[in-house]
Amino acid sequence: MNITALIAIAIVATVMSIILKQYKPEYSMFISIAAGIAMLIVVMAYVSPIFDAIRMLLSRVEQSGEIMAILLKSLGICYLTQIACDSCKDAGETAIAAKLELAGKVAILILALPLFTRLGDVVTNLIEM
Repeated sequence: MNITALIAIAIVATVMSIILKQYKPEYSMFISIAAGIAMLIVVMAYVSPIFDAIRMLLSRVEQSGEIMAILLKSLGICYLTQIACDSCKDAGETAIAAKLELAGKVAILILALPLFTRLGDVVTNLIEM
């Protein structure tokens, strides 16, 4: 991964945001959001090998398709929630960010309920043996 490009984007966006905050503070947040999107696009180019490795590991599990779907949805919820929370914190809305973090955690728990149920069934079957 080209970490130097990400560092350059972050430094340039930070400097621009600080300079712009003196003259037009309302536009400073837009620079932060644009930099975050640009950095996310750079990172997304390197995500494919990670998913391939996860698929290979999950191919050994008999219901890997469902598990992979839950894993990818959970990962998406995590990243989107983190980006939104960071944007709220940058805007000075830490209370909203805290509520959003809680909502993300609850969404992941709801998404993972079928896995917890299946795990409970496996444990029950092992105890009955």
